[in-house]
Amino acid sequence: MGSRAENSPHLSAKPDPTEVSTRDDLARELTTLRHLARRSLRDLGKAANVPFGTLGGWFRGASLPQPAQVDAFESVLAECGVLDAAERELWLSALTRVRRLPVRRALDGATPYRGLEAFQVEHAGWFFGREELTEHLLARLDQARTPVVVVGPSGSGKSSALRAGVLAELTSRGTTWSLCTPGAHPMSRLPDSPGSVVVIDQFEEVFTSCADESERSRFLDAVFALRATVVIGLRADFYPDALRDPRLAEALQANQVVVGPMCAADLRRAVIEPARKAHCDVDNALVDLVLREIGPASVDRAHNAGALPLLSHALLTTWEHRGGDARMSAEAYRQAGGLDGAVARTAETVYAELDHADRERARRLLLRLVHIGDGVADTRRRVEHSELADDTEDVLYRFVEARLLTAYADAVEISHEALLTAWPRLGEWLDADRAGLRIHRHLTEAARAWDEGDRDPGGLLRTGRLAIAREWAVDQAHQADLNPLETEFLDACVESERADAAAARRRTRGLQRLVAALVVLLVVASGLTGYSLWQRSEANTRHDIAVSRQLAVTAARLRESDPALANQLALVAYRVAATTEARSALLAGSTSPEVTRIVRPSRARQALAVSKDGTLLAGAGAMETDHEILLWATTDHAGPRRVGPALPTTGMVYAAAFSPDGQILATAGADKVVSLWSLRDREHPVPIGLPLTGPADAVQALEFSADGVLLAAGSRDNKVHLWNVGVAERPVAIGVAEGPAKSVNAVAFAPGGGMLAAGDSAGAVRLWDVSTGRAVPVGEPLVGASRVNAVTFNHDGTLLAAGSNDGAVQLWDVRDPARPTAGKPMVGQASAWVNALAFSADDRTIAAGGADSVVRIWDMSKRTVVSTLPHPDPVTTVAFRHGDRRLVTNAADGVARLWTLPGPVLATTEHPTTTVAFRSDGGLMATSAGDIRLWDTTDPGRPTQLPAVLRAPEPFDRIGGNVAISPDGRLLAAGTRSGNAVLLWDIGDPRDPKPVGPPLTGATGFIEQVQFSPSGTVLAAAGDDETVRLWDIADPAHAKPLPTLEPKLGIIFMVAFSPDGKLLAAATAHGQVPLWDMRDPDRPKLVGDPLVVSRTDVYSVAFSGTTLAAGTADGTVQLWDVGHDRPIRTGEPITGPDGRIHGLAFHPDGRTLAAGTGAGQVWLWDAGDRSRPQVKAVLDTGGSANWHVAFHPRGDVLTSAPGDIYLVDTEVDKVIDTVCGTTGDRITESEWTKYAQDVPYQPPC
Repeated sequence: MGSRAENSPHLSAKPDPTEVSTRDDLARELTTLRHLARRSLRDLGKAANVPFGTLGGWFRGASLPQPAQVDAFESVLAECGVLDAAERELWLSALTRVRRLPVRRALDGATPYRGLEAFQVEHAGWFFGREELTEHLLARLDQARTPVVVVGPSGSGKSSALRAGVLAELTSRGTTWSLCTPGAHPMSRLPDSPGSVVVIDQFEEVFTSCADESERSRFLDAVFALRATVVIGLRADFYPDALRDPRLAEALQANQVVVGPMCAADLRRAVIEPARKAHCDVDNALVDLVLREIGPASVDRAHNAGALPLLSHALLTTWEHRGGDARMSAEAYRQAGGLDGAVARTAETVYAELDHADRERARRLLLRLVHIGDGVADTRRRVEHSELADDTEDVLYRFVEARLLTAYADAVEISHEALLTAWPRLGEWLDADRAGLRIHRHLTEAARAWDEGDRDPGGLLRTGRLAIAREWAVDQAHQADLNPLETEFLDACVESERADAAAARRRTRGLQRLVAALVVLLVVASGLTGYSLWQRSEANTRHDIAVSRQLAVTAARLRESDPALANQLALVAYRVAATTEARSALLAGSTSPEVTRIVRPSRARQALAVSKDGTLLAGAGAMETDHEILLWATTDHAGPRRVGPALPTTGMVYAAAFSPDGQILATAGADKVVSLWSLRDREHPVPIGLPLTGPADAVQALEFSADGVLLAAGSRDNKVHLWNVGVAERPVAIGVAEGPAKSVNAVAFAPGGGMLAAGDSAGAVRLWDVSTGRAVPVGEPLVGASRVNAVTFNHDGTLLAAGSNDGAVQLWDVRDPARPTAGKPMVGQASAWVNALAFSADDRTIAAGGADSVVRIWDMSKRTVVSTLPHPDPVTTVAFRHGDRRLVTNAADGVARLWTLPGPVLATTEHPTTTVAFRSDGGLMATSAGDIRLWDTTDPGRPTQLPAVLRAPEPFDRIGGNVAISPDGRLLAAGTRSGNAVLLWDIGDPRDPKPVGPPLTGATGFIEQVQFSPSGTVLAAAGDDETVRLWDIADPAHAKPLPTLEPKLGIIFMVAFSPDGKLLAAATAHGQVPLWDMRDPDRPKLVGDPLVVSRTDVYSVAFSGTTLAAGTADGTVQLWDVGHDRPIRTGEPITGPDGRIHGLAFHPDGRTLAAGTGAGQVWLWDAGDRSRPQVKAVLDTGGSANWHVAFHPRGDVLTSAPGDIYLVDTEVDKVIDTVCGTTGDRITESEWTKYAQDVPYQPPC
């Protein structure tokens, strides 16, 4: 709009109603019109017969003429000289525009917060705290082959992250994109020109706003047919709805990004940085107050995920009421109402300014804007202006101006669903008549569909549905809730029913026909009853499938933090419905070490002590509400049991320790004393004498010497206190180890008992000689970078380890304790605090528990991590027991866990493992990773590595990632990485393998794979030189070359012999599989033309009987029947996996087919019906490519090689027995409510 002389009303500027788009615009143009007419408001009001107050509101922009006041408005125009009909229409059109699009007070361009509104693309510069999530989403987009589903609770910031995060970054990159929300008619919302990326936000509207099932289906078809990268934003409580569609379920499983809560550091950025950009300071007290209100202000805890819009509104209100101050204060935040009160205070302020009639209009308006949830939380509902009553316009403006509602050109909606729970009055309105509101919404949707369908009589309500609607509408209180269309529709329904009834009466033709009709109706009714029961059964089945899928996805996500609980949840999912997702989650549990839970009833934090023989645990409460001592016997790891009564203490307990013989328990904590308990009778523990005194502050660490004579206590008083407890009934204080500059957090005795170590908050570790009964300092303090939380000696006392706040595990050689030397640093340690350390009994490994909720186990010889054990909360205790077969851990969630080691994931050596081979009896496994390792797999779930390591001799380089064992189990073959040779070893005694014969040469390229024939007399090697080399190895010491196979189809990645040895198949880079007749190995013959499998590479082949499977680079598997003269393609290609099919294997019974993919997954199909294989399970093996898969000859364990070696139990019943046999404490009712609330509480074991 051009420049106007708005401050000079006496100039002859002509008003222009076509420039009106806001209430202020209309007020300005009306004022200009009045000034040109030289009329005062009072004279104008008298002449047009409009009350002065009403007229003043119109000319100030405070209110608008209502529909019933149009005549009065026209009179005002006429009195101001608007007499031409065309000009009058321009003014009336301007009024209509303003009423249709209420415009709130515009947010200043420098306003740092958005209130209840989402951040848009143009607000990216103000968007802080979600940078890591944005980067993660963008990385997912770059790799996505299925829609990326962004899931989070209402208020978690999904929409803001998608708009101000992802789309803003795509804009800066020059990437084209489009954004839509489904609404009531999602097909109309899809963009015509979608661009490279399509973001569909508020995807839950597909289930809440779209009432047309067919349109919903068409929309989903269209979404999955888009050639663009698709990103879906979904509210978490609509998981079950999404899982009912297999495509969405697959996307959720394969490409889900969870928008969880923000940590304290990110929240701090979200509060401070926008204000800082607007040149406004934020008081530290305000930041601290916000963090206290929204959640624990620590780096390892998080806020309520749905609280962000409440916080944003509170901050915006604080910003707007800061006055002229360039600082946002805690006091102003409190006055705004804070996190829990700001939204309610704003809403109540608007409501209080309304008169009685407008308050009722506000109630009707807001209830129309809510979709009443059925089994899920209520959601906002976008409503077109035509659905709203005319008399709500002024009320609508008030709430829009307060930013509680958002108005668009054609519709209006609640700015954020947070209003539904944050404003108690609205919650009361919704709860007052939820059933009635559902009826009204059904009536609204039916009326709209009827109107949009040209008022077809077929769209009218009839019989039962009409009766329900009439019963609701006849209530006097509800009649005002109906808009004109709903009233028309209901009247049409009633009139149609009356006409139908009259026609039915006219059609009556006597008693016989009536009786016949009744008989027919009876039969139909019986049929309908059966149909109804069938429908109900089908609905229940669909519900169970959806719940099962949801639980399975939750279990898969939970496995990353709490495997024991995830296993139980996966079993619950499988018991609800045996879906592919549930089976996958259940089998995935077998890829983690067996773990047993011991749950403290109160779930309070606890100090945990483990007896030396591992048969007894003591958990001492470290909370004001729970500081009792509980004992558990762990002799049967399948069911640890409580022993004895709870032992009372006088304060929070921070430390506990058993004497070496397990007869005494020492505990200490906030009460500054050390208590001793006799456990000679574990069922009846008793205190020993009076508590030991001496510390001037809380005790944080306890340790007995190896002989049980000395007891050390580290205290916050910066000292280590020592007692002689050789006679526990008469303990003697023998002094104090002085020296620490700050609080002592950890103490440890060397195994010989003569050396004591302590770590303090200043980052120092000190040593004392205590062999004489008093503490004598030894050497200088060992100084680290930060607070020391844990110290421990190895079992021969030559090595001391310390864990600190910087995540370091520092090692010192203390054979000369006066002059310790720092050892080789660990590799792979985290930056989080190290809270606990323990050496294994053989000192080959060390375990470290951290504040990042992970236990890492290092190989001491290589200083590399060989295993990680996830926990849901920071780990505070680790202890090896039972000859290192058991690791006991304790975390801040009040749960102790017993892990059985080694787990089913075998860590790699210097190079990734790419091939696994079993001996035919299953008792031996060979793995190839630059060298060859042999494993005793008599128990395939717990392989034991044998000492021999096979390496390529000079001049050859390392083994090339392929290995095979002969059918009789006596010979092993492997190809070298360079030199293009095949090497043979005699492994008749796997503990002492011996090379056999000279290297088999002839290949001119890298050897991809080696394979023995079923008879064991022929060895085949596939290579990059596009050949298959063959040798007669009947006498392996004198192997003879056989004719070389040269199909000229590019690199040959893999070969496979048929079980009867008659055929040899090869996987080639040209997408074809040649077959050779090998009945006479001296004269192999090509069988017909090569099988054309794919336009891309064929990477893998496998036989089962007469079935041949071929896996391709595009993620498909094709089956062939080769039991005929000419091979026959069996069924369509098996699809589903992403990435290349690097490995294929059939179960020994031939019914299950496994595929290892380049996307880090193992797919299992039931291939009993070769023409229609069905997916059984999809297992995630950590993201790296699975280069090889192989079934143990027994068939119940599958190995895969994605770098590490995964051993997966594929027998569901066996996995269930393992879960229930080792799970320990069952899932609690509170955990069930959190994760499985749609299912009645029934622990699975």
